[in-house]
Amino acid sequence: MFKKATKGNIKIRLALSGASGSGKTYSALSIATHLGTSIAVIDTEHNSASRYADRFTFDTCELNDHHPAKYIEAIKAAESAGYEVIIIDSLSHAWFSELELAGKSFDGWKNVRPIERKLIDAMIGSSSHIIATMRSKTEWIMEEYTAKDGKTKQAPKKIGTAPIQSSGIEYEFDLAGELDYNHILTISKSRCPELADKTFLNPGKEIADTLKAWIGQPQQPQQQQHPWKTWKSEEDAIAWASKQLPDITPEQLRQEFNNLSPSNGKKAPAWVERVMQLKEPF
Repeated sequence: MFKKATKGNIKIRLALSGASGSGKTYSALSIATHLGTSIAVIDTEHNSASRYADRFTFDTCELNDHHPAKYIEAIKAAESAGYEVIIIDSLSHAWFSELELAGKSFDGWKNVRPIERKLIDAMIGSSSHIIATMRSKTEWIMEEYTAKDGKTKQAPKKIGTAPIQSSGIEYEFDLAGELDYNHILTISKSRCPELADKTFLNPGKEIADTLKAWIGQPQQPQQQQHPWKTWKSEEDAIAWASKQLPDITPEQLRQEFNNLSPSNGKKAPAWVERVMQLKEPF
């Protein structure tokens, strides 16, 4: 009846909430890129994820009907296609649909709650990693700051508060966090002790690597993670990329390198990320 508990085949359930402009979609894609090699995005935000198609490799399904059953259908389709990571961007639209289905009558929720539960069960029981974004309510607060003349003054600041979802939805996930307008993610709930109560600027690889270690997923060798440590010039970066992408000419790679924008002021890590994105189709 009982057997020894193990972490075998555990899949991550991650919720990212934040107000518009906080970086939910970008952060979800950045984390997913380091969490798995194939990514499916269920996009309810008017194809907004595709704006980052030059930075990340993923497939997208634009969901115009936000009924929870349509979410479930898309999740099942992504699982059947073998995607390692499914991004739901955003889950809040399912909540808006549930509100419409329930109407203003309290009795209306009797029919909606089972549908909502089926969607939650589809995410929890998925054979893929799930990253769900949720909109947060936006509020303004007065924040004190020190002016150039040394006087303390106040200025309005826009913040995101509770996610626009059913109460307690974040507790269905292994990890939940809130993004602010400075793209800082604050972890509010975590089953992974190493991430509990932590904050991350521009979340991505660090969170993914910690989660993979937590579930026992093998890490890439250090040399593959940080190949730029052996580079001494741009020529070394192009030579490394040529080995990764033999079907692309050095001239094309050089043009790609020159057009690349640095990530957090550093071009070498951004180049590795870009080469890995280009490598996937080949």
